[in-house]
Amino acid sequence: MPLCVKCNREVCSPCIRGTSHSGGRKIVVATDSELSRKSYYWRLAIATAALQKQLALSRRELPNWLADIIYGYEGRIEWPNGQEFNISDTAIDDAFNNDGSFRWLSDFVRMAEAPPKQAPQYRVVVRLRLIDLTFKIARPDTAQHFGR
Repeated sequence: MPLCVKCNREVCSPCIRGTSHSGGRKIVVATDSELSRKSYYWRLAIATAALQKQLALSRRELPNWLADIIYGYEGRIEWPNGQEFNISDTAIDDAFNNDGSFRWLSDFVRMAEAPPKQAPQYRVVVRLRLIDLTFKIARPDTAQHFGR
């Protein structure tokens, strides 16, 4: 398998680490209430399932994709009130409770098959925010449909 010229990891598709995504864009993270809506949750699951299939990412590779996009972004990320949104070096692992198996992602992707019967639990909002943020950075054309 070839190695990425930017991050030197084995890849099956080009890596974007170190590439500026800013283009002068400012990204605003979704609020807890937005992420807690069933419709937002479902659309995010549908997009994640499609992305996972398109890029042939396993549930364990998906967090690497999140990290590549989020930590490679050089623009400003804000809360809706304008305050800077800070992302720690361990944000993804922390959001998934340091569960290296990332089993929750498999369940989340399966949510794409049918509308959820209930809103997501509050404890997963941080995970959803990171997934949503990644789409807003890397695939804004897809992310614009989450809140509709």
